[in-house]
Amino acid sequence: MSRRLHWFAAPLLLGVAGCAALPGTGPSAASMQRAPEVDVVDITPDVAKAAHEVAVAQEKASRDRALAALRAPSTEPDFRIQPGDTLDVTIWSFSPWPGSANPLAVGNPGPIPLGTLAVEPDGAIQLPYAGRVDLAGMSMEQAQAAISARYAALRILQKPTAALKLAAAPRHDVLVTGAIGQPRTIPWSPAGLTLAQAITLSLGDGAAALGQGDLSQTRSATQVTVLRGEEAPVELPVVTALEERIPLHAGDRIVVRRDPAVKVTVLGGGTRKNGVLGFARRPTLAEALAEASGLDSNSASDHAVFVLRRRDHARPTLFDFAWNRPLGIVAAQEFPLEDGDLVYVAEAPIVAAQKVINLLFQATLPVQVLK
Repeated sequence: MSRRLHWFAAPLLLGVAGCAALPGTGPSAASMQRAPEVDVVDITPDVAKAAHEVAVAQEKASRDRALAALRAPSTEPDFRIQPGDTLDVTIWSFSPWPGSANPLAVGNPGPIPLGTLAVEPDGAIQLPYAGRVDLAGMSMEQAQAAISARYAALRILQKPTAALKLAAAPRHDVLVTGAIGQPRTIPWSPAGLTLAQAITLSLGDGAAALGQGDLSQTRSATQVTVLRGEEAPVELPVVTALEERIPLHAGDRIVVRRDPAVKVTVLGGGTRKNGVLGFARRPTLAEALAEASGLDSNSASDHAVFVLRRRDHARPTLFDFAWNRPLGIVAAQEFPLEDGDLVYVAEAPIVAAQKVINLLFQATLPVQVLK
């Protein structure tokens, strides 16, 4: 190398030695730790364990609130028959239907099926022999009493007693839609319908909502949202929805979604893969780094790995993990990440110096070629 080239290289090498204005892919570990804009918290295994316990308690509290909201007594009036409903009507009597060739057993009442009858727009049904009976606004018990009284007044049956079963009530049906393939309408009954029953009846083979294989390995969480009247939506994991006995109300709407429950951004020159990662549950820092293909052994700083967390109307918090010590790695295995967290791994200082040296050799290469 010529003397002239030595003079050209000297300032660059001095810059490398002083670590000033070196090119990089983000702030250094030291500058992150000294940033006045954030509150820095050193994470130890004990701190990570405490954070894990808080996260577990928060998830349990959220689940309990959702279950309490869905199990709360209905503020809606009890079921009332409306136009458009369909009823299965059976009369029980000690005497047979007039003109029937099938006598009943002596001393025992028998059923006389009248068929499935629709409640007409004016709220009445048309009964054989009894004619029109207005049932609009009645409960099932009141409607049974009204039909029984009508047949008793006709004196064509001995001690008639009506039994009604709701065949269909379109205004009360439960709608299940979202990631289930074809939307489904599930008939609601005064006898009760649970959330697990509605989801199970809607899933078919389950491939649309639940996917294939081990659900614990999927990046998407299956969540169920229940929309009830004017109340706030209630969301809970599909596992909870299927395991717990949760009564539905007439007219409930259920939306099944498959989205990452937690999204974490991984940045910095010290990781092999930068980007936004999705998880079906809260991952630990170690799991997020593993999903990002780990740290780059050629460029990552061995002093610290950081998690930057910012909540509304609060100063950002920088969680500092001493990655060059075993305790830092142990803490990373238990520290839970939250939705919106940013994981940052800075480059080692030597990486920036290597970049400058590379620039130096690139600059000297044409000179060497010309000699």
